[in-house]
Amino acid sequence: MVRKENSRPLDTNSDQSWVLSSLEPEQLVKAKKHHIPRRHLKGPELLVVWSLRLYLLFMMTVVAYQVWLAAR
Repeated sequence: MVRKENSRPLDTNSDQSWVLSSLEPEQLVKAKKHHIPRRHLKGPELLVVWSLRLYLLFMMTVVAYQVWLAAR
């Protein structure tokens, strides 16, 4: 796709959906299958992610215990 100097960018959702709907199936698959690289998290971000993981494990344990108590 060649961009002219005076053309405006495709920034609205309707423009993007129009372009995607005009693609052939193989082109659409290729346009949707772009690789997104993995993000490398820093200290505070890792702390938040691991805190959420630990909270999830704790809450799963609490729910399993409550189900076990209710079944008794």
